Amino acid sequence: MAKAKAVREARPVKKTSEALSSGDKLQGIQSVETGFAVLDALADGDGPLSLGEVARNSDLSPSQARRYLVSLVRCGLATQDTATGRYDLGSRSLRIGLAALARVDAIELASSALKDMVAKIHEAGSLAVWGDEGPTVIRWLRGGGIGVTSLGLGTIFPLLSSATGHVFLAHLPNDMTRDKLRREVSGPALSSVELRERLETIKSGVLKSGYGWLKGHFVDNIRGAAAPIFDSQGELIAVLAIAGPERRDAKGHDSSVEALVNAAALVSEQLCHRPPSLLVAANGKSKDKKNGR
Repeated sequence: MAKAKAVREARPVKKTSEALSSGDKLQGIQSVETGFAVLDALADGDGPLSLGEVARNSDLSPSQARRYLVSLVRCGLATQDTATGRYDLGSRSLRIGLAALARVDAIELASSALKDMVAKIHEAGSLAVWGDEGPTVIRWLRGGGIGVTSLGLGTIFPLLSSATGHVFLAHLPNDMTRDKLRREVSGPALSSVELRERLETIKSGVLKSGYGWLKGHFVDNIRGAAAPIFDSQGELIAVLAIAGPERRDAKGHDSSVEALVNAAALVSEQLCHRPPSLLVAANGKSKDKKNGR
């Protein structure tokens, strides 16, 4: 009992992998880390993988990968199809993942990301969720350089004339946004061809670029940008947004928008969302994360 107690007391508290790798010079167990590289390869696959695919995706030789896979299968962390010989995640991996996911507070994660982002880019930032009246601000932080006084906690963003509203329009089902649209657009205009074309333009723009963007709506010459946060099932759960002066470099990139998109993507990743392997640049173009294109 005394030995077990000593082990528990020596265990580091709430250390993330990033903290351990960049801060503490603690000696770990290399084979455990390699084993998790094999698990990562299985998790990143679109389905069961061959031995060669696992080896290639975990930077191991086939013989090395096979030894790790044998142990992972024995532990229930991986499974092998007896007919095809292909490998996949096992039931124990599922149990561990579900346990971790159940302990995640999505709003807390998003709020923390908002705070870090605002401190980095010095712009006003908000976090909005879908409420009874539409996109509703539940977190608001005032950044440097501009005082956006018309926004705050409880603000309801319009769907058609806000970057946050555009993201909700693009990612929510039409039956969820229909009532809000009716309050913004009255009479025959609601069913007009012009409105349908405008909605299609908004949605396609957000889906193509990965974020919403508008300039001069709440404050003259101030642009707003918003990016989606998804859960493990790919459902939109919140929208992260910024408001500030447009800053573009010689290549047309807006560094603040890039920071916004990456912050939202990080929260989605922490919630186990699996997006396409694309890193969206703030000039509206996409780059392949692995190949740098």
